[in-house]
Amino acid sequence: MSVIIQLLEKMGQSSELRYADAEQLAKLMADTDPALIAAVSAGDQHAIETLLGARTNVVCGIHPADQPEQDEPAEPEQEPEQEKISFLNVG
Repeated sequence: MSVIIQLLEKMGQSSELRYADAEQLAKLMADTDPALIAAVSAGDQHAIETLLGARTNVVCGIHPADQPEQDEPAEPEQEPEQEKISFLNVG
């Protein structure tokens, strides 16, 4: 199984292998199961999944953790200091 995974990785990384014809793929997969060669050559995703025992309907869900209730702050918040503006009268 790892041989076919490595081959599929190479096919995805190389533009030459990605669009290779059936004959080129058969040469690359000479040591592989003939049914798997036929499935890869035909681009039959369902057959490849079946032969490899893979599932495509895999979902990754993330659920945020519950936030603990926050206690009241010990000290009351102070109001922000106000800017003091002064004008200079020039005569």
